[in-house]
Amino acid sequence: MERREFLRTGALGSAAVGSGLLTSKAWAQGVPSQFERSSGTAVELAKDEAFWRARRREFAPAPDFINLEYGYFCPAPLPVLEAEQRGSSEINARASFFMRREMRDELEATRGDLAALGGVSPEEVCITRNTTESMNIIIQGLDLEKGDEIVYSDQDYGSMVEALRQKEKRFGIVLKQVAVPLYPKNDAEVVAAFEDAITPRTRALHVTHMINLTGQVLPVRKICDMAHAKGVEVIVDSAHAFAHVDYKVSDLGCDYLGTSLHKWLCSPVGLGMLYVKKDKIAKLWGLMGDTARADDDIRKLERLGTRPYNHHRGLREAIRYHDAIGSAAKYERLRYLNTYWTSHFRDHERVVLKTPEDPARHGAIANVGVKGVDAKDLGAFLYDRYAILTAPIPNHPVASGVRVTPGLPTPLRHLDLLVEALDAAAKLL
Repeated sequence: MERREFLRTGALGSAAVGSGLLTSKAWAQGVPSQFERSSGTAVELAKDEAFWRARRREFAPAPDFINLEYGYFCPAPLPVLEAEQRGSSEINARASFFMRREMRDELEATRGDLAALGGVSPEEVCITRNTTESMNIIIQGLDLEKGDEIVYSDQDYGSMVEALRQKEKRFGIVLKQVAVPLYPKNDAEVVAAFEDAITPRTRALHVTHMINLTGQVLPVRKICDMAHAKGVEVIVDSAHAFAHVDYKVSDLGCDYLGTSLHKWLCSPVGLGMLYVKKDKIAKLWGLMGDTARADDDIRKLERLGTRPYNHHRGLREAIRYHDAIGSAAKYERLRYLNTYWTSHFRDHERVVLKTPEDPARHGAIANVGVKGVDAKDLGAFLYDRYAILTAPIPNHPVASGVRVTPGLPTPLRHLDLLVEALDAAAKLL
Protein backbone atom coordinates (compact mmCIF):
# COMPACT_ATOMS: atom_id res chain seq x y z
CA MET A 1 0.00 0.00 0.00
CA GLU A 2 1.40 3.42 -0.93
CA ARG A 3 2.04 6.07 1.71
CA ARG A 4 -0.77 8.31 0.45
CA GLU A 5 -3.22 5.40 0.90
CA PHE A 6 -2.16 5.02 4.55
CA LEU A 7 -2.80 8.69 5.12
CA ARG A 8 -6.16 8.58 3.30
CA THR A 9 -7.43 5.60 5.26
CA GLY A 10 -6.23 6.94 8.59
CA ALA A 11 -3.81 4.08 9.22
CA LEU A 12 -1.74 6.27 11.50
CA GLY A 13 -4.67 6.71 13.84
CA SER A 14 -6.08 9.76 15.58
CA ALA A 15 -4.84 8.44 18.94
CA ALA A 16 -1.35 9.58 17.94
CA VAL A 17 -2.30 13.18 18.71
CA GLY A 18 -2.14 14.21 22.37
CA SER A 19 -4.94 16.05 24.16
CA GLY A 20 -2.97 19.13 25.07
CA LEU A 21 -5.70 21.04 26.89
CA LEU A 22 -6.46 18.22 29.29
CA THR A 23 -2.77 17.59 29.88
CA SER A 24 -2.11 21.24 30.57
CA LYS A 25 -4.94 21.53 33.10
CA ALA A 26 -4.02 18.31 34.87
CA TRP A 27 -0.37 19.27 35.11
CA ALA A 28 -1.19 22.76 36.38
CA GLN A 29 -3.14 21.22 39.25
CA GLY A 30 -0.01 19.44 40.38
CA VAL A 31 1.24 16.02 39.39
CA PRO A 32 2.39 13.63 42.12
CA SER A 33 6.03 12.61 42.32
CA GLN A 34 5.15 9.60 40.18
CA PHE A 35 2.31 9.15 37.73
CA GLU A 36 -0.50 6.84 38.81
CA ARG A 37 0.54 3.33 37.89
CA SER A 38 -0.19 -0.28 38.62
CA SER A 39 1.92 -1.94 41.26
CA GLY A 40 4.85 -4.05 40.13
CA THR A 41 8.41 -3.83 38.99
CA ALA A 42 9.79 -1.54 36.29
CA VAL A 43 9.89 -4.55 33.94
CA GLU A 44 6.19 -5.21 34.55
CA LEU A 45 5.31 -1.53 34.10
CA ALA A 46 7.09 -1.56 30.73
CA LYS A 47 4.25 -3.74 29.41
CA ASP A 48 1.41 -1.82 31.07
CA GLU A 49 -0.18 -0.37 27.93
CA ALA A 50 -2.76 1.64 29.87
CA PHE A 51 0.04 3.55 31.62
CA TRP A 52 1.92 4.29 28.39
CA ARG A 53 -1.28 5.18 26.55
CA ALA A 54 -1.78 7.91 29.15
CA ARG A 55 1.78 9.11 28.56
CA ARG A 56 1.18 9.29 24.81
CA ARG A 57 -1.67 11.74 25.44
CA GLU A 58 0.92 14.12 26.88
CA PHE A 59 2.59 14.44 23.45
CA ALA A 60 1.28 15.90 20.20
CA PRO A 61 3.05 14.18 17.28
CA ALA A 62 2.22 15.06 13.67
CA PRO A 63 -0.43 12.71 12.23
CA ASP A 64 0.93 12.41 8.67
CA PHE A 65 3.77 9.91 9.28
CA ILE A 66 4.96 7.31 11.79
CA ASN A 67 7.98 8.59 13.66
CA LEU A 68 10.50 5.83 14.37
CA GLU A 69 13.40 8.29 14.38
CA TYR A 70 13.20 9.55 17.95
CA GLY A 71 16.98 9.18 18.07
CA TYR A 72 17.48 12.58 16.41
CA PHE A 73 15.62 14.27 19.22
CA CYS A 74 12.62 13.37 21.35
CA PRO A 75 9.86 15.98 21.08
CA ALA A 76 9.02 17.63 24.38
CA PRO A 77 5.83 16.55 26.15
CA LEU A 78 3.20 19.26 26.25
CA PRO A 79 3.88 20.42 29.84
CA VAL A 80 7.55 20.98 28.90
CA LEU A 81 6.66 22.79 25.69
CA GLU A 82 4.21 25.00 27.54
CA ALA A 83 6.77 25.85 30.24
CA GLU A 84 9.23 26.91 27.55
CA GLN A 85 6.62 29.03 25.77
CA ARG A 86 5.49 30.71 28.98
CA GLY A 87 9.09 31.40 29.83
CA SER A 88 9.63 33.05 26.45
CA SER A 89 6.73 35.42 27.04
CA GLU A 90 7.73 36.24 30.61
CA ILE A 91 11.41 36.81 29.84
CA ASN A 92 10.52 38.91 26.81
CA ALA A 93 8.32 41.09 29.04
CA ARG A 94 10.95 41.46 31.79
CA ALA A 95 13.76 41.97 29.27
CA SER A 96 16.97 43.37 30.78
CA PHE A 97 15.56 43.23 34.29
CA PHE A 98 15.45 39.45 34.04
CA MET A 99 18.91 39.18 32.46
CA ARG A 100 20.59 41.48 34.98
CA ARG A 101 18.73 40.66 38.20
CA GLU A 102 17.02 37.28 37.94
CA MET A 103 18.77 35.19 35.31
CA ARG A 104 21.73 34.08 37.36
CA ASP A 105 19.69 32.68 40.25
CA GLU A 106 17.46 30.84 37.79
CA LEU A 107 20.48 29.43 35.96
CA GLU A 108 21.95 28.12 39.19
CA ALA A 109 18.65 26.54 40.19
CA THR A 110 18.54 24.76 36.82
CA ARG A 111 22.15 23.66 37.24
CA GLY A 112 21.24 22.20 40.62
CA ASP A 113 18.28 20.25 39.24
CA LEU A 114 20.38 18.88 36.38
CA ALA A 115 23.23 17.89 38.69
CA ALA A 116 20.79 16.08 40.98
CA LEU A 117 19.46 14.15 37.99
CA GLY A 118 23.02 13.13 37.10
CA GLY A 119 23.99 12.31 40.67
CA VAL A 120 26.91 14.76 40.68
CA SER A 121 27.77 18.13 42.22
CA PRO A 122 26.44 21.36 40.65
CA GLU A 123 30.08 22.46 40.66
CA GLU A 124 30.79 19.78 38.03
CA VAL A 125 28.01 20.62 35.54
CA CYS A 126 27.67 23.07 32.65
CA ILE A 127 24.55 23.68 30.60
CA THR A 128 25.49 23.70 26.91
CA ARG A 129 23.58 23.52 23.63
CA ASN A 130 24.18 19.88 22.69
CA THR A 131 26.59 16.94 22.91
CA THR A 132 28.78 18.23 20.10
CA GLU A 133 29.44 21.48 21.95
CA SER A 134 30.06 19.65 25.22
CA MET A 135 32.48 17.18 23.66
CA ASN A 136 34.34 19.91 21.76
CA ILE A 137 34.86 21.79 25.01
CA ILE A 138 36.52 18.65 26.37
CA ILE A 139 38.48 17.56 23.30
CA GLN A 140 39.74 21.01 22.30
CA GLY A 141 40.27 22.00 25.94
CA LEU A 142 42.62 19.16 26.85
CA ASP A 143 46.20 20.41 27.12
CA LEU A 144 48.03 17.73 25.11
CA GLU A 145 51.47 17.65 23.51
CA LYS A 146 52.63 16.44 20.13
CA GLY A 147 52.77 12.64 20.16
CA ASP A 148 50.21 12.21 22.95
CA GLU A 149 47.59 9.61 22.06
CA ILE A 150 43.81 9.48 22.22
CA VAL A 151 42.10 6.13 21.64
CA TYR A 152 38.65 6.12 20.02
CA SER A 153 36.43 3.58 18.24
CA ASP A 154 35.24 2.76 14.74
CA GLN A 155 31.64 3.49 15.76
CA ASP A 156 32.01 6.91 17.43
CA TYR A 157 29.76 9.75 16.29
CA GLY A 158 30.99 11.66 13.25
CA SER A 159 31.12 15.10 14.89
CA MET A 160 33.28 13.74 17.72
CA VAL A 161 35.64 12.11 15.24
CA GLU A 162 35.92 15.43 13.39
CA ALA A 163 36.82 17.18 16.64
CA LEU A 164 39.49 14.56 17.32
CA ARG A 165 40.89 14.91 13.81
CA GLN A 166 41.09 18.67 14.15
CA LYS A 167 43.00 18.22 17.39
CA GLU A 168 45.33 15.81 15.59
CA LYS A 169 45.90 18.19 12.69
CA ARG A 170 46.42 21.26 14.87
CA PHE A 171 48.53 19.88 17.69
CA GLY A 172 50.13 16.73 16.33
CA ILE A 173 48.45 14.31 18.71
CA VAL A 174 48.08 10.68 17.61
CA LEU A 175 44.67 9.05 17.14
CA LYS A 176 44.34 5.29 17.55
CA GLN A 177 41.13 3.67 16.38
CA VAL A 178 39.85 0.40 17.84
CA ALA A 179 37.11 -1.92 16.57
CA VAL A 180 34.18 -2.38 18.94
CA PRO A 181 32.58 -5.82 18.35
CA LEU A 182 29.00 -5.66 17.06
CA TYR A 183 27.95 -8.70 19.10
CA PRO A 184 30.32 -8.94 22.07
CA LYS A 185 30.35 -12.21 23.98
CA ASN A 186 30.93 -10.36 27.25
CA ASP A 187 32.08 -7.05 28.74
CA ALA A 188 35.68 -8.22 28.86
CA GLU A 189 35.79 -8.38 25.06
CA VAL A 190 34.77 -4.72 24.79
CA VAL A 191 37.15 -3.58 27.52
CA ALA A 192 40.00 -5.48 25.87
CA ALA A 193 39.42 -3.67 22.57
CA PHE A 194 40.32 -0.39 24.29
CA GLU A 195 42.96 -1.80 26.62
CA ASP A 196 44.98 -3.36 23.80
CA ALA A 197 45.42 0.07 22.18
CA ILE A 198 46.85 1.79 25.28
CA THR A 199 50.55 2.67 25.29
CA PRO A 200 52.70 4.81 27.60
CA ARG A 201 51.76 7.82 25.41
CA THR A 202 47.99 7.33 25.75
CA ARG A 203 46.39 10.24 27.58
CA ALA A 204 42.67 9.62 27.05
CA LEU A 205 40.05 7.16 25.81
CA HIS A 206 37.05 8.49 23.90
CA VAL A 207 34.12 6.15 24.60
CA THR A 208 30.57 6.26 23.26
CA HIS A 209 28.17 5.12 25.98
CA MET A 210 25.32 4.11 23.64
CA ILE A 211 26.45 3.87 20.02
CA ASN A 212 24.17 6.00 17.86
CA LEU A 213 24.55 3.68 14.84
CA THR A 214 23.42 0.44 16.46
CA GLY A 215 22.17 1.28 19.96
CA GLN A 216 24.77 -0.94 21.64
CA VAL A 217 25.45 0.06 25.26
CA LEU A 218 29.11 -0.21 26.23
CA PRO A 219 30.33 -1.19 29.74
CA VAL A 220 31.62 2.28 30.52
CA ARG A 221 32.34 1.71 34.21
CA LYS A 222 34.58 -1.26 33.45
CA ILE A 223 36.36 0.68 30.71
CA CYS A 224 36.93 3.59 33.10
CA ASP A 225 38.29 1.34 35.85
CA MET A 226 40.70 -0.29 33.40
CA ALA A 227 41.87 3.05 31.99
CA HIS A 228 42.34 4.68 35.38
CA ALA A 229 44.46 1.75 36.53
CA LYS A 230 46.79 2.68 33.67
CA GLY A 231 46.72 6.42 34.39
CA VAL A 232 44.49 7.24 31.40
CA GLU A 233 41.51 9.61 31.49
CA VAL A 234 38.13 8.75 29.95
CA ILE A 235 35.89 11.03 27.88
CA VAL A 236 32.33 9.71 27.54
CA ASP A 237 29.89 10.62 24.76
CA SER A 238 26.56 9.89 26.47
CA ALA A 239 24.30 11.60 23.92
CA HIS A 240 21.94 8.63 23.65
CA ALA A 241 22.38 7.08 27.08
CA PHE A 242 21.54 9.99 29.40
CA ALA A 243 17.91 9.81 30.60
CA HIS A 244 17.57 6.63 28.50
CA VAL A 245 19.73 4.05 30.27
CA ASP A 246 18.99 3.89 33.99
CA TYR A 247 22.21 5.27 35.47
CA LYS A 248 23.79 8.23 37.24
CA VAL A 249 26.87 9.96 35.86
CA SER A 250 28.53 9.27 39.19
CA ASP A 251 28.06 5.53 38.55
CA LEU A 252 30.40 5.62 35.56
CA GLY A 253 33.56 6.90 37.24
CA CYS A 254 34.47 8.88 34.11
CA ASP A 255 36.49 12.09 33.99
CA TYR A 256 34.46 13.97 31.37
CA LEU A 257 31.01 13.48 29.84
CA GLY A 258 28.84 15.24 27.29
CA THR A 259 25.19 14.70 26.42
CA SER A 260 22.19 16.24 24.68
CA LEU A 261 19.16 16.91 26.83
CA HIS A 262 16.76 17.23 23.89
CA LYS A 263 17.23 13.56 23.12
CA TRP A 264 15.99 11.21 25.83
CA LEU A 265 15.27 13.78 28.54
CA CYS A 266 12.75 15.38 26.12
CA SER A 267 13.85 18.92 26.90
CA PRO A 268 13.43 21.81 24.44
CA VAL A 269 15.78 21.53 21.45
CA GLY A 270 19.14 23.21 21.92
CA LEU A 271 20.17 22.03 25.38
CA GLY A 272 23.06 19.83 26.45
CA MET A 273 25.12 19.04 29.52
CA LEU A 274 28.84 18.94 30.15
CA TYR A 275 30.21 17.09 33.17
CA VAL A 276 33.81 17.53 34.31
CA LYS A 277 35.09 15.79 37.41
CA LYS A 278 35.93 18.46 39.98
CA ASP A 279 39.66 17.84 40.08
CA LYS A 280 39.89 18.00 36.26
CA ILE A 281 38.29 21.43 35.79
CA ALA A 282 41.33 23.56 36.47
CA LYS A 283 43.40 22.11 33.63
CA LEU A 284 40.66 22.27 30.98
CA TRP A 285 40.66 25.25 28.61
CA GLY A 286 37.33 26.74 27.56
CA LEU A 287 36.28 27.16 23.94
CA MET A 288 35.31 30.77 24.72
CA GLY A 289 37.62 33.08 26.61
CA ASP A 290 36.96 33.58 30.32
CA THR A 291 39.83 34.70 32.53
CA ALA A 292 37.64 36.34 35.18
CA ARG A 293 36.65 33.10 36.88
CA ALA A 294 38.85 30.83 38.94
CA ASP A 295 40.55 28.03 37.01
CA ASP A 296 38.59 25.40 38.94
CA ASP A 297 35.15 27.06 38.42
CA ILE A 298 33.04 24.97 36.01
CA ARG A 299 31.28 28.16 34.86
CA LYS A 300 34.38 29.23 32.94
CA LEU A 301 33.45 26.56 30.38
CA GLU A 302 29.89 27.72 29.62
CA ARG A 303 30.61 31.30 28.59
CA LEU A 304 28.49 31.84 25.50
CA GLY A 305 26.99 35.32 25.78
CA THR A 306 23.26 36.00 25.66
CA ARG A 307 21.17 32.88 25.08
CA PRO A 308 17.48 31.87 25.21
CA TYR A 309 16.97 31.19 28.91
CA ASN A 310 13.34 30.27 28.34
CA HIS A 311 14.77 26.87 27.31
CA HIS A 312 15.84 26.41 30.93
CA ARG A 313 12.22 26.73 32.06
CA GLY A 314 11.41 23.82 29.80
CA LEU A 315 14.46 21.89 30.98
CA ARG A 316 13.41 22.00 34.61
CA GLU A 317 9.94 20.78 33.62
CA ALA A 318 11.51 17.98 31.55
CA ILE A 319 13.46 16.82 34.60
CA ARG A 320 10.23 16.83 36.60
CA TYR A 321 8.48 14.81 33.88
CA HIS A 322 11.33 12.28 33.70
CA ASP A 323 11.31 11.84 37.46
CA ALA A 324 7.53 11.39 37.48
CA ILE A 325 7.86 8.40 35.14
CA GLY A 326 10.95 7.06 36.88
CA SER A 327 14.31 6.32 35.30
CA ALA A 328 14.07 2.54 35.64
CA ALA A 329 10.53 2.36 34.24
CA LYS A 330 11.46 4.55 31.30
CA TYR A 331 14.52 2.45 30.46
CA GLU A 332 12.58 -0.80 30.64
CA ARG A 333 9.84 0.59 28.39
CA LEU A 334 12.35 1.70 25.77
CA ARG A 335 14.06 -1.70 25.85
CA TYR A 336 10.70 -3.42 25.56
CA LEU A 337 9.82 -1.38 22.47
CA ASN A 338 13.09 -2.56 20.90
CA THR A 339 12.65 -6.26 21.63
CA TYR A 340 8.94 -6.12 20.69
CA TRP A 341 9.83 -5.81 17.00
CA THR A 342 13.42 -7.07 16.77
CA SER A 343 12.41 -10.47 18.18
CA HIS A 344 10.62 -11.16 14.90
CA PHE A 345 13.87 -10.97 12.92
CA ARG A 346 16.64 -12.49 15.04
CA ASP A 347 16.69 -15.64 12.88
CA HIS A 348 15.33 -14.20 9.65
CA GLU A 349 16.78 -15.37 6.35
CA ARG A 350 17.24 -11.87 4.86
CA VAL A 351 16.59 -9.31 7.60
CA VAL A 352 19.79 -8.55 9.54
CA LEU A 353 20.05 -6.84 12.94
CA LYS A 354 23.29 -5.14 13.98
CA THR A 355 22.18 -4.54 17.54
CA PRO A 356 23.04 -7.03 20.32
CA GLU A 357 20.15 -9.22 21.47
CA ASP A 358 21.24 -9.11 25.13
CA PRO A 359 18.85 -6.59 26.79
CA ALA A 360 21.72 -5.30 28.93
CA ARG A 361 23.41 -4.11 25.73
CA HIS A 362 20.64 -2.03 24.15
CA GLY A 363 17.85 0.42 24.79
CA ALA A 364 15.34 1.69 22.22
CA ILE A 365 17.71 2.01 19.25
CA ALA A 366 18.24 -0.81 16.76
CA ASN A 367 19.98 -1.13 13.39
CA VAL A 368 18.29 -3.25 10.72
CA GLY A 369 19.04 -4.15 7.12
CA VAL A 370 17.91 -6.46 4.35
CA LYS A 371 20.60 -8.52 2.64
CA GLY A 372 21.48 -7.12 -0.76
CA VAL A 373 19.48 -3.91 -0.26
CA ASP A 374 21.09 -0.48 0.10
CA ALA A 375 20.17 1.30 3.33
CA LYS A 376 18.85 4.32 1.44
CA ASP A 377 16.56 2.11 -0.62
CA LEU A 378 15.24 0.35 2.48
CA GLY A 379 14.61 3.66 4.23
CA ALA A 380 12.78 4.95 1.14
CA PHE A 381 10.66 1.78 0.96
CA LEU A 382 9.59 2.12 4.61
CA TYR A 383 8.62 5.76 4.15
CA ASP A 384 7.10 5.69 0.65
CA ARG A 385 5.06 2.51 1.17
CA TYR A 386 4.30 2.67 4.90
CA ALA A 387 4.87 6.30 5.99
CA ILE A 388 7.48 5.09 8.49
CA LEU A 389 10.30 7.57 9.15
CA THR A 390 13.66 5.96 10.01
CA ALA A 391 17.33 6.98 9.68
CA PRO A 392 19.21 5.22 6.85
CA ILE A 393 22.94 4.77 7.50
CA PRO A 394 24.42 3.95 4.07
CA ASN A 395 28.00 2.94 3.29
CA HIS A 396 29.23 2.71 6.87
CA PRO A 397 32.07 0.18 7.02
CA VAL A 398 30.71 -1.45 10.18
CA ALA A 399 27.09 -0.45 10.77
CA SER A 400 25.45 0.20 7.42
CA GLY A 401 21.70 -0.24 7.78
CA VAL A 402 18.57 1.61 8.87
CA ARG A 403 18.36 2.96 12.40
CA VAL A 404 14.95 2.42 13.98
CA THR A 405 14.22 4.34 17.16
CA PRO A 406 10.81 4.27 18.84
CA GLY A 407 10.17 6.71 21.67
CA LEU A 408 7.83 7.19 24.61
CA PRO A 409 4.89 8.20 22.37
CA THR A 410 5.25 5.08 20.16
CA PRO A 411 2.24 2.71 20.29
CA LEU A 412 2.78 -0.99 19.69
CA ARG A 413 0.64 -0.87 16.54
CA HIS A 414 3.32 1.28 14.89
CA LEU A 415 5.84 -1.45 15.60
CA ASP A 416 3.44 -4.09 14.27
CA LEU A 417 3.32 -2.10 11.05
CA LEU A 418 7.13 -1.93 11.00
CA VAL A 419 7.28 -5.73 11.22
CA GLU A 420 4.85 -5.98 8.32
CA ALA A 421 6.89 -3.47 6.31
CA LEU A 422 10.20 -5.25 6.87
CA ASP A 423 8.65 -8.58 5.95
CA ALA A 424 7.41 -6.98 2.73
CA ALA A 425 10.80 -5.43 2.03
CA ALA A 426 12.49 -8.81 2.42
CA LYS A 427 10.10 -10.28 -0.18
CA LEU A 428 9.95 -7.40 -2.65
CA LEU A 429 13.39 -5.75 -2.65
